[in-house]
Order: sequence, then C-alpha cells, then structure tokens
Amino acid sequence: MKKIIIRTPNFIGDTINTTPCLELIKQEYPEAEFTIVGPDFVRELFKYDPRITHYITFPLKRKKKLSTYWKIVRELRKENGELGVIFVNTFISALLFRLGNVKKNIGYNREGRGFLLDFSPEINYHKHYINRYAFLFNEYIGNKYVYLPELSLRYTGQKTFQFDNSHKTIALYLGGENKEFRKYPDEYAVQLLRLLNRQGYNLLLIGDENDNIKHTQYAEEARIDHLINLTARTTIEGFINTIANVDLIITIDSSALHIAAAVKTPFIALMGLSTSPTSTILPKVPLGRILKIENNLIREEDYIRNITPDLILKTISELI
Repeated sequence: MKKIIIRTPNFIGDTINTTPCLELIKQEYPEAEFTIVGPDFVRELFKYDPRITHYITFPLKRKKKLSTYWKIVRELRKENGELGVIFVNTFISALLFRLGNVKKNIGYNREGRGFLLDFSPEINYHKHYINRYAFLFNEYIGNKYVYLPELSLRYTGQKTFQFDNSHKTIALYLGGENKEFRKYPDEYAVQLLRLLNRQGYNLLLIGDENDNIKHTQYAEEARIDHLINLTARTTIEGFINTIANVDLIITIDSSALHIAAAVKTPFIALMGLSTSPTSTILPKVPLGRILKIENNLIREEDYIRNITPDLILKTISELI
C-alpha cells in the first residue's frame, strides 16, 4: 500500500478524535503516504505530523460548492489513491472519492451510499467518536487490533503569552452568542474571572472571532490584572500551543477540549446543551473533569446555569 487518502471530519475536535485511527492505519501500512482531504484547518492541525505528505483542502464555508467538489475530484485523480478512508458520513464524500479514482474506499453505510463503497458497515451512534473512527478501519482489516492508540497532536510548544510572575495560568473558553445555550452565562463569566484573579491565577481568554465580542466585554467588566485576551488573535497552531502551555483550561468548546486531551493539559469542560450524547464525546484521558449538572431540570438549555463559579473553583483545586 503506497498511497492512502483520508477524508477527515469538518470540525477540529472530531478530526483530533481520528488520530488514534490514523496511528492504526500507519501501523498496518508503515510505508504508505497519507493525503488528507478536509477543511483548510487540517494544514495547521497536522503541520508537524510526519505521517501526512499531502493535503487537498477547501474553505469550510465553501464545502458544498460545485467548484469545491470538482477541485477535490481533480486533485484526487492526481493522487492515484489505493485506499480511501472516509470519516464523513455523507453521500457526496463517497461519490467524490469514487469520481477521484481512489481504487478502494471504506466508510459507514449512510445516505444510501453503500454501492459507492467497497466496505461499508452500519454505524453505531452509541459508540464513542474515537471508537467509531477506529472501528471502521479495524473492522475492514479483520479486527486485527485490540487496543486504541493514544490521542495525539504534534506541535512545537512555542509560548504565545507572557506574564510577569510565576503563578499558574488558566485559559478560559467561555463562548460567544453563536454558541447559544452552550455559552457560559454572562454574569457568571465576570464573577469567575474575578474569583480566579483573587486566587492569584494568571488568566487567558481564548476562542475564535465569534467569541471575541463577549470575551472582550468580560475582560472590560472584570477590571482585573494578569488577564490577557487572546481570543481570535492566534492561528490554529498558536491556539494549540497556547493550550499546551497553560496549567489548566476551562472550556465550553469541544475543539479546545480535545486539543487539551491530546496535548495532556488538565481541563474542566462546562457542559450545557450538547449537540451529541455526552458519553460519545468525552475525552478518554484521566486529565480533567466534566461538569454537567441537570438537577431534574426539564430544559437542557438551563443546565449550564447550574455550574457556578464556586463549583468551578472547587474543581480547579482538585486538579492543580
């Protein structure tokens, strides 16, 4: 096997969860070159991964454009792929690999695409995402492997921030309005920043451009020292390095959560309304805590309000 084409998921956290499967593929085919097909962010996410030799990427906002589809097909035809591993469960993803002349393709049997695939088991949505990705390949090769490799990311570890003291540093991803009911409540966010500041922690606010308005508001309202707002001010590579260099991260966001798990940074995940069952997305590492408190509430949208700043502070004391 010389060339393997891998269609990664459309989200950073999900893509990180494919890394144990990528390691299984490399163990099985150690001489193979990997080409990643996915959103533009994969270039930074796998920048230092020696397993990846080539990329076929596209802007996430243009993933359903006809011009994007034809670009992928043209690039695939140049690759002469021998095996396609398709982690995205759409009909179009399988069709593009077939039109791109990838010789053999595997993926879950969704959206009636089984006839386009050479191996297409039924998907079990109760499986953890990491197991789901690994199962696809392991089942294809006859369940040869028993244990999952570790979640992993290659990164430089270059510092992206500097404080004038040696106190512990906590990163916080509290969310913008686009996160809706997953966002940490405004009044709690400011209280939390002040509470952590009184405990002597250095604080970083991190996130993307959608989080910046709220994070800037929190920083202004908190009026505290030893707080740096890095929201929307780093590349993905810088985002990874930031998380790798803090002592702990508090996050409502799954991408930051899975990066923390991969770089072995302790974490506290604030879980409100989830887009996937919680049991299928929790990191498989003993580095952190998941805070999800229902208290018999009917509306899942209200769960996040049960996670008070005092509870978070208590949880921090158990981790660092």
